[in-house]
Amino acid sequence: MSVLLFFKKLLIPLVATVLLASVVPPAAPAQHSLHIHILSGSNEYRSEASLTSYQQYLEEHHEVTVTASWVEDRAEDLPGIEQVPEADLLLVFCRRLQLPDKQIGIIVDHWEQGQPIVAVRTASHAFDDQTNQVFDHKVLGGDYQGHFDDRPVEVTNLEPGHPVLEGVQPFLSRKLYKAGELANEAVVLQSGRVQGEVPQPVTWVHRYNGGRMFYTSLGVPSDFENPNFRRMLTNAIFWAAESTDQ
Repeated sequence: MSVLLFFKKLLIPLVATVLLASVVPPAAPAQHSLHIHILSGSNEYRSEASLTSYQQYLEEHHEVTVTASWVEDRAEDLPGIEQVPEADLLLVFCRRLQLPDKQIGIIVDHWEQGQPIVAVRTASHAFDDQTNQVFDHKVLGGDYQGHFDDRPVEVTNLEPGHPVLEGVQPFLSRKLYKAGELANEAVVLQSGRVQGEVPQPVTWVHRYNGGRMFYTSLGVPSDFENPNFRRMLTNAIFWAAESTDQ
């Protein structure tokens, strides 16, 4: 075989490979599914039923992975706690959990690392008193002061241009929470009013250690059946996680 013929046989496949590589784009990297971990334990407001239904809604409409810890008020153990360090975001709707130091430490690590949280209703007093002082006041930027009796609540949007309120119309809720003085950096998105009483902030956003935090004192069972509330909660999840999957 001549030297020229040898090099032709060697170069032709090589050139073809180079040309093919130039026209075929590389495979797109695998999309990361947003991992949400639910902390549910609020008996009075039936958090497990509400969040189970909401989890199904999320999984049907968005690219998410949802894990959960289902407990009752004042639970002393949190099954699924090992999922918390793996989660991109915590969805918290529990009440006065009395967790051992090791377990509460895992949750505290999440917010101290600036990881996002979406907190609903009784999350303002989700843990033991000492932990709540930090979680309610410093992390969420709130100041829980109890609630009015069970009357209709008119919810008004105060910052309609905020991404959390995109596509969200005013709606009716029940059993208004009272809020004291919020953190200076908190941005109030919605207020609630019962007849004859001063309006209260019911939905706001806050930053803690660089992480995005969302809190709403709404979240009675009928709220989770309201498309405006579900839309707001979903917007809040992707806003807090800084995700574009809307």
